[in-house]
Amino acid sequence: MSQTLLRAAQGAVFAGLVSFGLAAQADTHQLYQASGMQTHQQHFQQALSKASSRYAAQLPAALADSLLRKSSERFAPDRMEARAMASLSINLSDQQLNDALQFYRSNLGQQIIAAETRATSPAEVSRMQNGVPPQNTSAARTALLSRLGKQLPALDIGEEVSLALASLATQSANDMLGGLLTIPDGLAGQGRGTLRAQMEPNLPQTLAYVYRDLSDQQLSDYADWSESDTGRAFFQAASAAARDALNP
Repeated sequence: MSQTLLRAAQGAVFAGLVSFGLAAQADTHQLYQASGMQTHQQHFQQALSKASSRYAAQLPAALADSLLRKSSERFAPDRMEARAMASLSINLSDQQLNDALQFYRSNLGQQIIAAETRATSPAEVSRMQNGVPPQNTSAARTALLSRLGKQLPALDIGEEVSLALASLATQSANDMLGGLLTIPDGLAGQGRGTLRAQMEPNLPQTLAYVYRDLSDQQLSDYADWSESDTGRAFFQAASAAARDALNP
């Protein structure tokens, strides 16, 4: 083969690999959007900004400055999004990614995402500060919610958000103390089991409230999908993506 033909062949292979990589990246970004992950991340940023403003006014100036600086570094939106999408692409096969994308683009998937993103919106979070409004559910619907609760990564992600914020506060305090009295970075992680135990009893009523507008049949279909191979794979990947996004 001549050098010209060899270079042409190498160029064609390289172009093919680039095209394949861009296509995979595009599919991952589409799933990131369609599954509501992008909207949840935007809601997290809004909540973080609100909390930062509130605590900045209450903390000593040195600690407040350190907290805001580290928050901006750790939770930069574009970097969080990049880490989340990279994690998704690693933890989902092409088939799983495409199957999940097809589900979330369906009518049922869109209704589910509308319910889930509404639940993490600043307005809804503020509304639920004093607890979730009690929901009266039938035994059959309660059973469906229980099935769903065993698959959803709600508790895992709740833990990761809480621990990431606790870790941030610990690092900021250590910066202010200058090593004079070091707080162990792993201190927040010691409360993981306790944190989960506190959240778990509230999960059934929370799910009943979040999915209150879904019919029993829709809830059943969602529970079925959550127990499918694709559903399980996606929820595991979503949990990993949230962890990677929050922990650079």
